[in-house]
Amino acid sequence: MKKIIVATLVYLCLAVSAAWGQDAIEFYNRGLKSSLAYKKIECFTKAIQLNPNLAEAYEKRAIHYYFQWQLDKAIQDYTKVIELKPKGVNAYLMRGLAYFKKEYGEGYSAEIKNLAFHLGKQKVPEFNKSLERAIDNFSHAIDLDPQLASAYSYRAKAYRIKGMIEEAVRDSTMVIQLRRDQQSTARAYATRAKIYRKLGQDELSEANFRKSVELDPYSPDYPPLHVPLIYPCISDTPTLEIISRLGLVGIIILAFVVIFKLTLPAPKKKD
Repeated sequence: MKKIIVATLVYLCLAVSAAWGQDAIEFYNRGLKSSLAYKKIECFTKAIQLNPNLAEAYEKRAIHYYFQWQLDKAIQDYTKVIELKPKGVNAYLMRGLAYFKKEYGEGYSAEIKNLAFHLGKQKVPEFNKSLERAIDNFSHAIDLDPQLASAYSYRAKAYRIKGMIEEAVRDSTMVIQLRRDQQSTARAYATRAKIYRKLGQDELSEANFRKSVELDPYSPDYPPLHVPLIYPCISDTPTLEIISRLGLVGIIILAFVVIFKLTLPAPKKKD
C-alpha cells in the first residue's frame, strides 16, 4: 500500500512539473510573438517564474533590458544564462557589452565624453571595475570562439579606452584579418584610426577612418553628424582635421541643426 501511495505522489509531482514546464514555454512563445517590449518582458518573466531554469527566457529578457538601459538587470540575466549554459558565447559577449555600456556609454554620449576630455586637456579618467569586467567577458567569449570577430572588436575598444594601445591594435588587426562581418571590421578600423590619430600618425588614421566609413557609414564609433551626411562633401579634404577643428561646441551645435532639419516635417496646409 505504501509503495502505491509513494508511486502516486511521484507521478503527481512529475505531472505538475510537466504542466509548469508547458506553461513556461507557452509564456515564452507569447513573449516572442508580442510586438511590445514591456509585454515581452512580462511574458519572459512569467516563463522564468514557472521554470527558473529556462535559459532562453533569461536571454530574451536580458536583451530588452539592455536596450532599455536597465544594465544591472541585463547583467543579472546574462549571469543566470551563463550559470545554466556555461558555454554560451553570446551571453558572455552581451554581458561584456552591458558592462561596457554601463561604464562608457555609446554613440553620442561616448564621443562627447571623449571630446570633453580631449579639449579640456585632461587625462583619461580612471575607469571603475565595469570596464575590466567587460574585457574579461569579451575574453571568455573569445576563448569559447576564437573566430568571434565582434568580441575582438569590442575588446579592442575597451583596451583603447584603458590606454592599452598595443593590445587594442592587436585585437583590431585580428578582426581585420578575420573579416567575419562588416560591422566588426568597421569597428576595428575605427579603433585603429583613433589610436593612430592620438599617436600623431595622421595618414594612417585617415586611411583607417575612411575604410571604417566605407564598411559601415552609420557606425556609432564616430559621431553620425558627418557619417554619411558630411563625409561625401569633404572626401578630398583631411576629414579628421576638419572634425578636430569643429570642437565640442561646434559638434553639439551641428547636431541640433542636423537633427531638427532632418526630423521636423514641414507644416501641412490646412484645407
